[in-house]
Amino acid sequence: MTKHLYIHFLFAVLLSAALLHTTRLTAQNLYFEKSVPLSDTLNSDFEESLPFYSSRDSTLFFVRTLHPQNTGGRLSGQDIWYSKKDTTGKWTEPTNDIPNLNNEGNNAVVGLSESGNTIYLLNDYSEGNQQQPGLSLSFSRDNNWRLPNSIFIPGLSDKQGIFYSLYMLPTEDVVLISAQMDKSLGQEDLYVSTKDPLTNEWSAPIHLGPTVNTGGFEISPYLTADKTTLFFSSNGHPGYGNADIFVTQRMDTSWTRWTKPENLGDQINSVGFDAYFTTNEDREVFFVSNRRGTSADIFTSRIITEEERERALAGRVQGGGRGAELLGRNNQTSLDSETQALIDETRALLEEFNTMRDGESPPIETPSSASDAPTFTSKRVLFSLNASSIQSTYTGRLNEVVSTLDENPQLKVEIVGHADDTGGKDYNLKLSIDRAVAVKQYLIRNGISERRIITYGKGSTQPLSANQSPEAQQRNRRVEINFI
Repeated sequence: MTKHLYIHFLFAVLLSAALLHTTRLTAQNLYFEKSVPLSDTLNSDFEESLPFYSSRDSTLFFVRTLHPQNTGGRLSGQDIWYSKKDTTGKWTEPTNDIPNLNNEGNNAVVGLSESGNTIYLLNDYSEGNQQQPGLSLSFSRDNNWRLPNSIFIPGLSDKQGIFYSLYMLPTEDVVLISAQMDKSLGQEDLYVSTKDPLTNEWSAPIHLGPTVNTGGFEISPYLTADKTTLFFSSNGHPGYGNADIFVTQRMDTSWTRWTKPENLGDQINSVGFDAYFTTNEDREVFFVSNRRGTSADIFTSRIITEEERERALAGRVQGGGRGAELLGRNNQTSLDSETQALIDETRALLEEFNTMRDGESPPIETPSSASDAPTFTSKRVLFSLNASSIQSTYTGRLNEVVSTLDENPQLKVEIVGHADDTGGKDYNLKLSIDRAVAVKQYLIRNGISERRIITYGKGSTQPLSANQSPEAQQRNRRVEINFI
């Protein structure tokens, strides 16, 4: 139900100066502990989403959907809930007792001022319970929030569809927008609106450009305090699953030039829906995922240093088990220690990802919507070792895909890249993505619209057979093409 059954929103907080230093954050210098769900005190049988941590009073705001105690009951809109972290690190029982901020509409916090006395909210509260698209703010008085006032952003009310989200920086002069508008390349795209310091008026939304935005959806933007590092979730950029979290850098003072978005990796992302990344000055990370089922939960991780990451990898290898055994077998290679450790870690994790017997080949994985078109057969393309270029023997098969899409304009295609286990996890993910993109580019060159193509990379996590022979490894170096 995440994303396309309920309006999604965004919460975010500052990255601390201690994290930023003078280094620009990228996927290459961001390392994370393995993410875990928050305690059952916070996560429930209902849907939790949109975490926003306020360091000022150790409060975690979030949204609950379909909860019977929401204002107006289970089938009304979403409510803002909150929990406080006590001195022992435990979370108090959540409550939605926030007068003036919760009503029968969809309620969400989208920003907090640096002082903590001004809170920004999704929707125009001036319309009462029947909220209209917009942005509102409320001031704290005697620890109580006053009735919200609306803020006018030109063009925001002209958005298309029901999905949109906002994020106000703590500096209160920049608001990021996820919405489908006239300039959108596909579904929701990311935009920015800035406040004029002289008139206090907000600009019309500025499209962030095609480097960030795709023919899919881009949602849940989170911008660091220095206004240079953007985190967001997308299903249009290649990744592990339904939607992944990415990071990109602003290249100049404009809002339209960004570095190529980079995937945050498998410590954060999964084959499910992952979004709403946020962090705090203690290097805690909060985000939302439905990897445990159909409803979303709040997960947490921690940003770690490169030294901490290396110690964790070394501990896995030195701790024994299959990783240590493989390290012993390969100790005559010329690979550097970090690369070798990543290889060992990848191979050890294969037992967690798959319990298949040697030579066993499962059926090609297809999305649930494939039942709408049962007559269309999935296709498979194999690749050479460490290569992402398409071999000439497969052009006929890809031309069949092009013909099927030409003859059935209602169809889209899902392209999933895979790798064998001869490289490290990070390398295998990138290689699998490159293979999926190569097939995508072939289809585009032959007249298929990019908006009909979805690409993922699964690295070496889903082998067709155990990687214990050259023939088995060859079967795993593949792209699966599914019609949806």
